Amino acid sequence: MVLARTFKGVSGLFELILGLPLLGGMVVMGSGWGITAVMFVLHTVTLLLSLQHRQSFYGSAAGIVTCLLVSVPIAGMFGHWVTAVLLLVSMVDRYGAGMSGYNRV
Repeated sequence: MVLARTFKGVSGLFELILGLPLLGGMVVMGSGWGITAVMFVLHTVTLLLSLQHRQSFYGSAAGIVTCLLVSVPIAGMFGHWVTAVLLLVSMVDRYGAGMSGYNRV
C-alpha cells in the first residue's frame, strides 16, 4: 500500500513539473519527447499497483490519457495540471476513494 502511494506522489510531482508552462515545455522538448514514454510507463506501473492494493486509480488513468494528448500544447499543459492534482489528492486520501465496493473501516 505504501508503494502505490509513493508512486502516486512521485508521478504527481513529475506531472506538476511538466505542467509548468516554460519548464515543462523545455523538459519535454529537450528530451525529444522521451519523457512522455517514461511518464506513460510510470503511470502504468502506478495504475497496476493501485489496482493491486485496491486504491483509487483515476489519477493514473488520467496520466495515461495526458501522455496521449501531450502533443497538443495547451491541452497537454492542462492535462498535466489535472493529472497532478488527481494523483496528489488520491495519494493523501486515506481510504482510496473511487474504488467501488471498498469497505471503509
